[in-house]
Amino acid sequence: MAKNPSPSSPTAAFDRDFGYLLPFLDKVAAAASELQDAAAREELTRLMAEEKVRWQRIQALLGGAGGQGAAPTSTQASGRSGAPSLARASADGVHRVAPTAAGLTVGSLKTNR
Repeated sequence: MAKNPSPSSPTAAFDRDFGYLLPFLDKVAAAASELQDAAAREELTRLMAEEKVRWQRIQALLGGAGGQGAAPTSTQASGRSGAPSLARASADGVHRVAPTAAGLTVGSLKTNR
């Protein structure tokens, strides 16, 4: 019989998902070492390390860890406000290098008949 997670432990609702996600991130990071392109290998290794840290922090926050508050954004470094520099740099790289790599669709998905 399935056991419902305790409402006092929000992370319990996601334990199974984290049980799959974190090992998956490790497998992708391990696969990075097999890439022939050194730049791609380095980038994928870096991305996976950053992603794993993010998901571990999410898991900790769901488990009751205290929040650190919003980090102030620097408008001097990039000339932009809003997104933190790490997220902004990642997004800019996707759009500059391969605008369609993100798999985003603009416009309606419905066909007009």
